[in-house]
Amino acid sequence: MDLELSSIEIKHIVRKLNESLTGYYISNVYQIDKNTILLKLHHSEKPEKSLVISAGKGLWLTRYMIEREESLGIAASLRKRIVRAKIIGIEQPEGERIAILNLSSSEGFFKLIGEFFGEGNIILTDKDDIIISALRKLKVRHREVLPRMRYSLPPYKGLNINSLNLDDFLPLLNSKLEASRWLGRNLSLSKKYVEEILARAEIDPKAIGMSLKKEDVQKILIKVKEVIGLPEAEDAKPILLLENGHPVDAAPFEFLSYRGKDFKVFSSYLEALDELFNEEMKTSKYEINLKPLRQKIEEIEFALQEQRKLKESILIKAETLRNIAQKISSVAVSQGIQNLEAMMNRFSDLELDDMKMVGNTLFVSIKGLKFEVDKKFSVMAFASQLYDEAKSLEKKSRAIESAEESLVAEKDALTKKLEEHETIARFEETKVKREKAWFERYRWFITSDGLLAIGGRDSTSNSAIIRKHMRDNDIVFHADIPGSPFFILKDAGLKMEQSINETAQAVASYSRAWKEGFASMDAYWVEPKQVKAQALSGMYLPKGSFLIEGKKNYIKDLEIKIAIGVHQMEDGIAVMGGPPSAVKKNTLAYVVLEPDKDTIGETAKKVKANLVKMAREKSKLFKAINLDDIARALPPSGGNIVSVGFGEQSI
Repeated sequence: MDLELSSIEIKHIVRKLNESLTGYYISNVYQIDKNTILLKLHHSEKPEKSLVISAGKGLWLTRYMIEREESLGIAASLRKRIVRAKIIGIEQPEGERIAILNLSSSEGFFKLIGEFFGEGNIILTDKDDIIISALRKLKVRHREVLPRMRYSLPPYKGLNINSLNLDDFLPLLNSKLEASRWLGRNLSLSKKYVEEILARAEIDPKAIGMSLKKEDVQKILIKVKEVIGLPEAEDAKPILLLENGHPVDAAPFEFLSYRGKDFKVFSSYLEALDELFNEEMKTSKYEINLKPLRQKIEEIEFALQEQRKLKESILIKAETLRNIAQKISSVAVSQGIQNLEAMMNRFSDLELDDMKMVGNTLFVSIKGLKFEVDKKFSVMAFASQLYDEAKSLEKKSRAIESAEESLVAEKDALTKKLEEHETIARFEETKVKREKAWFERYRWFITSDGLLAIGGRDSTSNSAIIRKHMRDNDIVFHADIPGSPFFILKDAGLKMEQSINETAQAVASYSRAWKEGFASMDAYWVEPKQVKAQALSGMYLPKGSFLIEGKKNYIKDLEIKIAIGVHQMEDGIAVMGGPPSAVKKNTLAYVVLEPDKDTIGETAKKVKANLVKMAREKSKLFKAINLDDIARALPPSGGNIVSVGFGEQSI
């Protein structure tokens, strides 16, 4: 797979990401693998998005539920500094395979830099380009990437493809290099783009530069400029190149050099990239997981080879000993020779490595085996000794053969297991993230009567639910405390008393009363026509605030208590937070919380642990619940779990 993005593709990606991500906030940072992070992005009025940044590869939006590792190193460092930071723009240094996310937060201005050449890097700097943290530290002749050092771009290699002219290409006519190699060196473009340019110019990639004419160079220049602009063309057709049904490359437009090959057309290049990189990450993941199994099989294969060599060597020795013993016995019987000393002059015809007499002892070496016998020793006794040694070797070879059979059986079992895992991995599909409903960007729950209630999380979403989602047949709620969110009970009737009480309890519990540790709070409801966006003359309304005219319908002494439950949607599960009676009615399982000084993060972990513990046969389903979704359903601070239970909803 050629998964390295070119500067042309990075330029296109940056433009598209600017259109879709500017104004989003980073809600969390996760580690995907040693080179890759995932930014979870939130917007008060738009769907959540997930941005993947992979050093040395590229950046793209993903619709898949990607498995995450423990967030260490760069992810942990980023999480401390840029969670809740706002994306104010994305840029690409001209001609570079680099993208820079410009971020603004309460702590200041940051730049998150992705480098997508070579091994790549992910770097965080402050507004003055001073490096705060980096995925990889680097110290080379031209630049240093180290904490507290100023970030600098790498030295530019080759010609700037955005400002080329004919003079830049004329040296090609004097080159002994192939046209493709010369362009690759001088334009800093990937191989596929060089091949595409030459295909459009109708020039053989292997043509030597010196064999070309000036007209050829002019055509190359025209096609370079054409290719640079194609990703932005209105009729561009992003494609995903396939081999045996599997993605191997993606391009922002249809390559002429890919014609005749199998490919799939996408509506956007980012979607094609998501398919490509998701397949690559899935393959990489199962290759890592299967590596120990493959290594074990290789170890067994090596052991088998060594055992077979040893067995063969032993059997050769045994056969040689038998042959020598047989010849000695035959000569001794036919010629009536009794002892070895009398046999000495006949040993030259035998397969001996060495033979010598030292004093009264005869030293014999056969295939590395050593024998010491007295010269008066009986010839037949010596032959018998050789036979016995041959038998011993043959017995040893049978033991090796038995061990070999065990190794073969173990190898076969492991190979079968490997094939099963490979089959599962090949057909395993990464789950697509459930497309969240419009109301899930706010606080929300389903009442006991089946009505939808939505509430603001902050001043921006407070304003959005009133201005965009309030209708004449809704009821509007607010707690009797400064800083309260607004809640809307959709399509409500005044006779639905339980739904009204539940929404009132929700607005009270999600107000500042929770953080202050109150046991109860008053709330009121009004009709939409009583809610005014404009302040009276001489008054000022802060963002997310509205003027209420006329009678307020109070509900007193509302218990400050919230339940968090797992709600079954048509296309998956969602985390729902609201009053215990409503949550119990509309979830598979739930926990009930009261105000506490614990952090939201710790509370979210405890909520998930309790839900998973209760889930039993549904535990796999519940384990997939994102901690961020639980945290978003919680009140303004952590809480204490006071009870758990199964809800009345069923899968």
